[in-house]
Amino acid sequence: MPLTLVPPLKPRTAPSLAARAAAIASELRNVASDHIELVVLEAHQAGVRLAKLLGGAVVAAILAVTAWLTIVASGIVFAAGQGMSWVTALLIAAGVNIVLAAGLAYWIRTLTTDQLFAATLRQLRRDREDISGIAP
Repeated sequence: MPLTLVPPLKPRTAPSLAARAAAIASELRNVASDHIELVVLEAHQAGVRLAKLLGGAVVAAILAVTAWLTIVASGIVFAAGQGMSWVTALLIAAGVNIVLAAGLAYWIRTLTTDQLFAATLRQLRRDREDISGIAP
């Protein structure tokens, strides 16, 4: 077996500080890019899921309204079949619906009396006081 000469190895020199800084900056850009890409993909996925949820909610609401109208119409037809006039049965059904709508409106109004994000606003005010030393 013939001997082959291997060229001598060059001594390795440590990379300069600028080269190291450039490598670190490049890695930071790559990591940031990867994280941003992940956020974008997950935001897209969340948007698609939200669209599906909203679509399902709309269909469910339509079905619920249809069922409610069927129940009200059945009550009107039953009342008319028992001898009540159609006008009276319709007025009673309308009155019941108005009372229920008013009750829901009152309930919704009670939900809005509490200040939204109250704890967050308190914390932000506290932070502002700590920073500036000024009370609101």
